[in-house]
Amino acid sequence: MGKSPCGCYRLVVNPGSADFSERLSDFIAYENAHGRQVMIDAPGLDVGGLPGPAAGLRPSDPRYAVHSTLLSSHEKILRDGHLKSPARLAAEGAPVRAIGLSPLGEPADYLEYVMLAPVDGWGSGSEIVVSSRLRGEVCYDPGVAYTPQARMFFDAHRIIADGLAVRDGVHALKVHGALPLEPYLLLTVFAGDVALPPGQPHWTPSLFTAQANAYFSQNISV
Repeated sequence: MGKSPCGCYRLVVNPGSADFSERLSDFIAYENAHGRQVMIDAPGLDVGGLPGPAAGLRPSDPRYAVHSTLLSSHEKILRDGHLKSPARLAAEGAPVRAIGLSPLGEPADYLEYVMLAPVDGWGSGSEIVVSSRLRGEVCYDPGVAYTPQARMFFDAHRIIADGLAVRDGVHALKVHGALPLEPYLLLTVFAGDVALPPGQPHWTPSLFTAQANAYFSQNISV
């Protein structure tokens, strides 16, 4: 996803992926609900034949989801007892810098949501966000040196079953406004919980993703 050459927000979906129809349907439904029209470039695709977005749990839904954040933000999250969207934080007077809004061309309403990523997301997605925030600019490189912060693991199925999940076709899940930590947060992994693999000179988003995910798998029973 990102800004197209003409400046519009664009989502590219792999037609060979198992959840292709679901993601495209979710994207169209979400954009239409926010008053935006979607132009589709997919020769041979019968858009009218796409199934409407399915409600409730789906076979393709991840069992768990993650939200990675800076240590300074994690302290505030624990005090509040909620993950809050950038828009909610701004309304409460907290300084917020939305890394993806300008360079990626994201719609302004994205700021109203807490974003959750798949545990095994492409390119270590959730850690890419942390890496970008530490750098002050969007950086997609999963092999760049960075300092791991707080990787929070959530019960995605429970969030969906409780009706909190919003689907936009881009993110694994997102929640409007704020997501309470209780009862959805399962575990938070920090750099001190895992060991840097032998022979590696520094942490990278991909290395910490692998080590933190393994630690989570070993310490979760839900």
